[in-house]
Amino acid sequence: MPLPLLAHQAPVLPLKLARPAWWNGTALVVGSMAPDLQYLRLASRLDSKVGIGHSLVGQLAFCLPITLTVVLVIGRFRLGEVLMARLGPRVAWLALAATDVARPGGLRRAALSALVGSMSHVALDGLTHSPARYFPTKRALSFAGLHFAPLTLVQLGMSAACAVVSLWCLRRMATRGRGENPCPERRGGASLIALLAAVGATAGVADAWPAILSPDTYFDAGRLYVWGLVAFFAAIGAGGGVLIAGVILAVVDRRGRATPS
Repeated sequence: MPLPLLAHQAPVLPLKLARPAWWNGTALVVGSMAPDLQYLRLASRLDSKVGIGHSLVGQLAFCLPITLTVVLVIGRFRLGEVLMARLGPRVAWLALAATDVARPGGLRRAALSALVGSMSHVALDGLTHSPARYFPTKRALSFAGLHFAPLTLVQLGMSAACAVVSLWCLRRMATRGRGENPCPERRGGASLIALLAAVGATAGVADAWPAILSPDTYFDAGRLYVWGLVAFFAAIGAGGGVLIAGVILAVVDRRGRATPS
């Protein structure tokens, strides 16, 4: 998908929106991105030829472990609440998913959500990566120096439509989370979150640099598609930075509470 960051969340976000108690929102979202994590440099070295993230075996051997690791770290350190204490009630809705794994049946719910997320990714790819015979390339459309085959137009259209659905769901979730901040505010830490997010985003862009330099080597309509890849890599890097910052701050908070006054 040209816009994997928003497109692949469209099938799973409505599930969390409609039945929040049934699903682990973090696992749904991370799972929906997990198959494409095989394209990150480190993961690609594991099995760059087979495409493990999009295989049936890969759902259990690659996508599920990665997703559960992220979910368990977030739940173990209650990172939603750590972020809320620094960033305010605007991110209150994050805690709903972040602490979900601690509830009875949380691990089972997280595993199911992770698999639904990753399998929805593969299913959506199946609609947009169909064999070329279904979308003949003889009548390509050219615009602004870009060449669009029918398959390319289908992919772009699906990405745009799915992105709209994801943004609508995220807006509804954010609206539900508005209100007073249930976590005591803490000073310090916001700068660390911003710094590590920026460092992670920069690392993600650096990982995508070969595609930036030669987009047509990697994609059809490469100059357009490559920016979706860059946004995805930058978001993954920024998310990793926020995760690390959150763990650091969670440890600092716990030590502060354990220290006698």
